[in-house]
Amino acid sequence: MSTFKRIALVLAAVLLAACAGTTQVTDFSDRSVGYGWVDIHDASPNRISSIFVQQYRPKTSEPYYPMAFEEYKGGILFWSTALAVGSHKLDVLRGEKCIGILCGNTTYAYNFGQQGDEVGAVVVRSPGVYHLGSYKLRDLKTGWFEEGKFEVLPAKNAPSKREMLEEILKHTADNQVMADRIRRELARL
Repeated sequence: MSTFKRIALVLAAVLLAACAGTTQVTDFSDRSVGYGWVDIHDASPNRISSIFVQQYRPKTSEPYYPMAFEEYKGGILFWSTALAVGSHKLDVLRGEKCIGILCGNTTYAYNFGQQGDEVGAVVVRSPGVYHLGSYKLRDLKTGWFEEGKFEVLPAKNAPSKREMLEEILKHTADNQVMADRIRRELARL
């Protein structure tokens, strides 16, 4: 193996280790499912690259939870099966504008505001299933050199909680604790 390849391999390993900043959850007995849905048709990106929820109470060294997501019924369904007891809020949704597999070099970041805002806020008091809401993002017109702005509206075309949970259940079937929690929530709906 050439020296260049060895250096590239070591550099790639260091970068991968630096990016792996969240601890892998293996015990789900005290964790909760958090889920929601967002319509991005009136926003700039048409492909989502990440969605994060932040735990802001109690303070923790790892307050950000990456959300799994997929295109679902005209929007984006997102969920996490690792929310700890505490106060959580949608933090940021990031995406790009793409045509087929070609994406622009601009990343659009939609920050959902501070802890006092109601959008995507939930208090997890005990392990269970929590709906973060269903929203529509809409870009607002700004001046040529002004920072982009957006508004968050309630989504009128959102799928039902039952539909969302049934879809999430397909992706969590290998996690017995979370699958059981989702099934119990479905029985209550």
